[in-house]
Order: sequence, then C-alpha cells, then structure tokens
Amino acid sequence: MAVAPTATRGGDTVTVICRMPSGIALDLYDEADLKARAASVAPVMNPPTPKETVRLRGARRDPRFHPKENVMLGMGGRTEVDASFWEAWTRQNANFRPLKSGLIFAAAKEADAVAKLAERGQHRTGLEGLDPKALQGVAPMDKDDD
Repeated sequence: MAVAPTATRGGDTVTVICRMPSGIALDLYDEADLKARAASVAPVMNPPTPKETVRLRGARRDPRFHPKENVMLGMGGRTEVDASFWEAWTRQNANFRPLKSGLIFAAAKEADAVAKLAERGQHRTGLEGLDPKALQGVAPMDKDDD
C-alpha cells in the first residue's frame, strides 16, 4: 500500500528531505513476519513483502533544480510522510547509511526541514554529477568544418 503525499498539513505528517538525485522507495515490513522468517528452520527463499511503501522525491524534484544545469549541490526533494510510518521506518532501518549520513532526514514542519537542508546543503553527498570543465585531460570535441 503506497502512501501518497498529502496536500494539506496535519499534525500527523512530517516533511522528509531526500538529497539523493532520483529519490528512494522506503519499505516498511511487519516485524513479527521478519522475526518468524529469521527463526524458521528451513530457509525462506521468497523476499518479504512490505506492508507499506513510500516513494521519496529526490533532489531532481527540488523546485530550484534546472535540468540543463544539472546542479545537485544544495538540492533536496520534499515529501510529506505519515509521522507514524516515518518513526517505524527509522526504527527498523536505523543503520541505513543514507539515513545515518543525512542524505535522508525529516522535520515536523516544512520550514524546519528546508532550514536543515540549507544548513547541510553545501556538504557534498558524493552523488553529484562531475563538472566536465574541471576534468583533467578531457577536452570538448571540435566541430568539423565542412
């Protein structure tokens, strides 16, 4: 079941900022099912089925992003997520590297989330594209004069 972003702000949602270029899908699994799979004597070969999924908008969905410039530094997609989902997902994925490194973070108010993005935005994520003008030994091809 996918949770769609809500148009109106309620006290039960948080604004999640994702600095990854294309965003990411957050899957929440039933913890009792995961424990039963882990305790099973015979290996369970099929993957677990998420009980809830939320797709976060990535940095390319930032209102300031311009595809021609393709500048990702300081950009972050904003997604309204149910607060209980976010709490459960962060508890279940506490060691997820993008969460630990600040590529994904949340705040109760959108203004607070945007302020956190401005604060963290100038730190490189490692997912930004290369600047073709700064590459050593690479020169643009000249046009043929026909």
